[in-house]
Amino acid sequence: MAQVAPVEKNKRPFPRQLFETLSKTECTAFVEALHYTVEADSTADIKEALLQFQNLFPFTRVIGGLARLTANGRFDGFTNVVNVSYPEEWLRLYWQNGYFEVDPVFQTALQKPGTQHWGTTYQQASSPKQQEFMAAAKDFGLGDGITTGSADPACGVATFCSFASADRVDATRYVPLIEYFGYYVHLALLRTAPAKAQSMDRCVKRLTLRELTILNWVKNGKTNWEIAQIMGVTERTIRFHVESIFSKLDVTSRSQAVATAIEHGLPNVV
Repeated sequence: MAQVAPVEKNKRPFPRQLFETLSKTECTAFVEALHYTVEADSTADIKEALLQFQNLFPFTRVIGGLARLTANGRFDGFTNVVNVSYPEEWLRLYWQNGYFEVDPVFQTALQKPGTQHWGTTYQQASSPKQQEFMAAAKDFGLGDGITTGSADPACGVATFCSFASADRVDATRYVPLIEYFGYYVHLALLRTAPAKAQSMDRCVKRLTLRELTILNWVKNGKTNWEIAQIMGVTERTIRFHVESIFSKLDVTSRSQAVATAIEHGLPNVV
């Protein structure tokens, strides 16, 4: 019998038992999603890999991203958000209502990076604000889920990736899978992060998710017509949103809007 070579110290051991629980089809799809995550060199690549993972297992909502931390490890704003299937309206409420301050899963992820089952974390949440948040999330099909994250205090950043469902998820089966997969998502998010990651100030926080998306396209040099083609709406609709962006940021030109947004931490939502 061939001997298995010992694993070198500090190297992650191969989780053989993890794959023994998967069918052949699931195993192939899982490895494919993992492969494209490792190969990802853009947020679009990460988004596609997360979508593959979502389609493989019983999750209906997936999102990942990068958050900036202060010197003492506190949350200081989102800088890169890869939204696969979270409702746009929910993201708008999350930012504008400051839900990150009461979200027990997100707060736990900042204090103790790792993988957590929402149902378990929610059992420890008791404040009225937390109860309000959880009820609101459930209304958007976010009844239960699993979040994995990792923090790098030295660099002032933290990554997160959440897989959610309207129904209760099988934590025993899926926590180990997501924990393993999440490690490579973490590396991909860091690899594709914006060169300059700043906090999100009040004026940017007032923008809706659609406005944030349009402003990102403006930042990338797209015209109103090009953005309309990308988003599948009329050019008149884009002009309306651009005017709203100007008003909220108190600027009069596209270059000023981009400069102001970057200065105050425009999240890169894709």
